[in-house]
This record gives sequence, C-alpha cells and structure tokens, in this order.
Amino acid sequence: MPKLPMKAISILSISSLVFFISLPTNAMHPINHGFQGAKPNCTYSIEIETTCAQSAETTDHVSVRFSDSKGDLIIVKHLKNPKLLYAPKGGSKRGGYGGFGRCAIDMFEASGPCMSSRVCSLYVKKVGSDDWRPGWVKVLHRQDGGQVPVSYVFYFRTFVPENVWYGFDYCHSKGGFVPHVVSFDD
Repeated sequence: MPKLPMKAISILSISSLVFFISLPTNAMHPINHGFQGAKPNCTYSIEIETTCAQSAETTDHVSVRFSDSKGDLIIVKHLKNPKLLYAPKGGSKRGGYGGFGRCAIDMFEASGPCMSSRVCSLYVKKVGSDDWRPGWVKVLHRQDGGQVPVSYVFYFRTFVPENVWYGFDYCHSKGGFVPHVVSFDD
C-alpha cells in the first residue's frame, strides 16, 4: 500500500472535518423509513366475563382478534397477565391467577394501531381441551388516564369450540348476530 505524504493526510482530515461539521444536526440521527401515514399505537383493555355455568372456566391458551369497519386489526396471540376485575365471594383472588375463572371478569392489556372507528368485529380462539364459556367481551381504549369504550359488547354465552376463531363480525353482518366459526390466514 503506498504511503501518503503527511500534507495529503492533513488535507483529507481537514476536508472530512469540514464536511462533517457542515452536515445538518439531524443527519446524524437514524431516519424512520416507515411509510407515511403510519398510525400511532394505542393501548386497549379487553374485558372478558366468564359465565357461572358448570366448567365454564379454562386454563387453556386464549387469543383474541378485533377490528373496525375500516380494516384496522389487532391480534393478541396469547391473553396473559390478567387483572381480575371481579370474582364472586370465595373466588380466586390469590397470586398466580391465570384468568378465565368461573364467574370472573378479567381485563387484559393490548396495544396496536389506533382504531379509526368503533370495534365491530371480535373473535376469540381457545387452544386446548378445557370447556370455556365466555359471557361477554368488550374492548376499551385507554386515554387520558381513563377508559373509553370503543366496541360493542359481544355476547357469547356459549362454549367456545377448540382451535378455531369464534366470534362476531358486526361490521359486515346483515343481521343474525350469533357467534360463528371463521377461518383467517394467520
């Protein structure tokens, strides 16, 4: 490798320094290459009531997906770390509670793109062999320290079948608000 004279190295160093100093200050920060119009994230609370029917509770893996009429979609692949909102007298309030207790109301946190309109489609998926009978599910948006309802209340009141998405699509339904099985590509 040829040796550069000291004068050439000094000129290169000075011109590099001048170039670096002349850069705008934001040129040294990473650029977000996300597409323009990306929606900000919002935090949601998902409240789920499990009915008081015999064997209504579950320890199975439960997922939820919900969307609005504009196609904004949030999928929570595993509802975990519940906050127990209500348990009947003598119900489970001890540590290690995994949610979905009989006669209980649990709240789970999720985040995703802010919905443009009201949540009108909601499906749950239970992986496992327990019976589970949710009473109702609703989605709330956490905003300014409070909770704002952003969904209809989805009334199940029936046992959820295993390993399928089961729920409601009020966005595109023409009546008959009965829970049903649907297949999604996910």
